[in-house]
Amino acid sequence: MAIEAALFGTLGTDAEQKISKTEKPYLRMNVRTGEGDAAVWVSVMAFDRDAIDLADKFIRGARVYVEGKLTPTTWLGENGIMRHGLSIMSWHCRLAQIGRNEPVRKPKPHREDRGRSLKTAAAAAPFNDEIGF
Repeated sequence: MAIEAALFGTLGTDAEQKISKTEKPYLRMNVRTGEGDAAVWVSVMAFDRDAIDLADKFIRGARVYVEGKLTPTTWLGENGIMRHGLSIMSWHCRLAQIGRNEPVRKPKPHREDRGRSLKTAAAAAPFNDEIGF
């Protein structure tokens, strides 16, 4: 049974570039999703070529969007206790355009104001100073 998942999260560490046994490049990262006590860490292996090309942008604290196959995982912890977690084999991974990754945008001037100074545009604006009572 395959479970497909999509999530927004925050990278806990910088993404690592790896090569699979079949010689395919991928990114390995840990993503925290959720808030407060409901937060969950998910191990992600991203095979998305666009994400791999931007690996240097996937740094600790960056917000990411991930889609892929979700699987539960178990492993033996350092103290000998069985641990449980989640992992995603991702086919689509992008930097999210929210939070820390939000691009800085300059406001565009109004179409009629382009090419004119602010003073000239203000002088050309019609004003009606009459106050009707």
